Amino acid sequence: MDTEITKSGRKNIGVFFNCSEVRFQRKFCHALSSAAKKMDYNLLFFMTFEVIDDESDFNKMNEKMMKFAPIEHLDAIIVAYDTFDRPSIRQVLEDEIRARATCPVISFREKYKDFLCISSNANDAIINIINHLADYHHCKNIAFMAGYEDHYDSDERLKRYLETMKAKGLPVYDNFVFHGDMWRFKGEEAFRYFFQDPDHIPEAIVCANDHMARALSNAAIEHGVRVPEDLKITGVDDIAEAVEYHPTLTTVSVDLEGMAERTMEVADKLINHQYIKNVIAVPAKIMYRESCGCYGEEVMVSYQQQLNQYYERMSHLLGQPHNQTMFQIDLDGCNTMEELLDTIQRNVDLVVKHKSLYICLSGEENENGGRTFSEDVMDVVHPIFAYNKGQRLEIQNKSFRTDNLLMVDVYEKNKPKTIYFSLLHDSHNCIGFMASEFDSMKDTVDQYYFDWVLKISLALNKHFISAELKHLLEQTKQKSLTDFMTGMSNRRGFEMWVSKNTKEWIASKEEIAFMTLDLDGLKKINDNLGHEAGDMAIVTASKIIKKKCPKSGICARTGGDEFLMVFPASKASPEEVAAKIESSMQRKNAAGAFPFKLSISQGWYITRMQRTTRVEDCLAESDKKMYEMKDLHHQDETL
Repeated sequence: MDTEITKSGRKNIGVFFNCSEVRFQRKFCHALSSAAKKMDYNLLFFMTFEVIDDESDFNKMNEKMMKFAPIEHLDAIIVAYDTFDRPSIRQVLEDEIRARATCPVISFREKYKDFLCISSNANDAIINIINHLADYHHCKNIAFMAGYEDHYDSDERLKRYLETMKAKGLPVYDNFVFHGDMWRFKGEEAFRYFFQDPDHIPEAIVCANDHMARALSNAAIEHGVRVPEDLKITGVDDIAEAVEYHPTLTTVSVDLEGMAERTMEVADKLINHQYIKNVIAVPAKIMYRESCGCYGEEVMVSYQQQLNQYYERMSHLLGQPHNQTMFQIDLDGCNTMEELLDTIQRNVDLVVKHKSLYICLSGEENENGGRTFSEDVMDVVHPIFAYNKGQRLEIQNKSFRTDNLLMVDVYEKNKPKTIYFSLLHDSHNCIGFMASEFDSMKDTVDQYYFDWVLKISLALNKHFISAELKHLLEQTKQKSLTDFMTGMSNRRGFEMWVSKNTKEWIASKEEIAFMTLDLDGLKKINDNLGHEAGDMAIVTASKIIKKKCPKSGICARTGGDEFLMVFPASKASPEEVAAKIESSMQRKNAAGAFPFKLSISQGWYITRMQRTTRVEDCLAESDKKMYEMKDLHHQDETL
């Protein structure tokens, strides 16, 4: 897999975007991708999935995307700042851009500090909505549902609300401003807040976006408040739900496609060093509908179209929980990396149809068979999966530097691409990253895509943890079967090996030799020369015994100075083995290698194993022979 940066010389525009409402996201991503394709740019989305009000370690790992992205190699950067909710991730993104970017930076929708911004006049449209409610519908008690504090658009819209209410001489009572979540979870709480004072009941509530407006409308209806007869509600953004349910929502429609195209036009000019005098805001349009008491038919969506939109959305959503569960089950059943990668390949189009997909690992393999990861993606990564146009590809480069990760021209070098980068991580470490190109530019990532990525992240991490645990378990098992001083098998290891081979010996009716070996004079060595010398005698004897043990057999240390050996007598005779051991010890003694004399007593017993044969009995017989030899050695010492 070629990993050099854009060999064709095509320029790369990076987009930093946090996964948000899927239909807004599709419009935004599709419009940017279409414009980039027309202008012959590669578009690289660096995606995160931050959950609002979640301060968990896992959520904070999204910040690592900003450090991973090759900011210094991009030709332009587009940032959708208003999709990032947590202050810390916004700050990390800003810090990385200011420290590393050498290209133009454009903020999409939000006027963020000194960055060039492509915006709409949706915030100013709040003024016209309040004028409409006050002048056309004669509302005096108009409240405002803001988002969470420090959200740019919410703060700007609240500011317009307060200024307009003051200019029109309309009251803003204590229960007239509520801070919500820019999402759907605060509708009930907001309703209770607005209606807590019976002397100051709102006639209309202007919401900072459609999600909160729809949630508030549902809460009001559940409490028996009629919309719009008793309470008029408006929103901003013109999301799909604004017209899919009754009452249809009066809102501010923003031309997202127009804003995205304008953003790409500005990026193109800046890349080509053209002067930008000023950027005109993309105009927004107020859609007057049922929720404020306006019933214009031109804004109504037909019943059939509503059904079609609902069916399209539900058909995608309904099958996903089951599919994701089955995918998880398949991943859990994988025992090897190859099985894991095969499972990913079979499910590569589970959420969205891929044109190409690359998976690269961070970290390094460790001595225990696992992989050591860190908080950040390391400078060098290792590709493990490459997929293009329905086929798994062979990995050619075993590793490459992340500053060369813009591998967007590896295939079809004559065509611009849209690539989505996603980090693979758990709560503490970056496991690697995934680079996805979808079959259609209309496709983008969503909640289920990130669930899919998360499952792959955890499966990869689990694989390496399991591999390390298996390795450590095997090490522990070997230690439990091994004598720590000599490295030979211990009694447990000896017994397991013999038990494993007994059936074969019985079936073959082969003669098996059992040998017992006992080091002579170990107590005297310990008493006269110390235990260090005694240990040296044991280790030296064990090395000789291991070297002379037939390869088809086993030798073990079963006590302080006691050793056992078992092997097929057809491979070597016990007399020959005993003679070789004795000869080796005599040579050691003759060379004066130790301050003691090495001597060993040996006995053996040969039998054909039968079902009734007991290993204990065979060793008892070899013990007898060994003690006969030990008695002879004692007699020799006495003489």
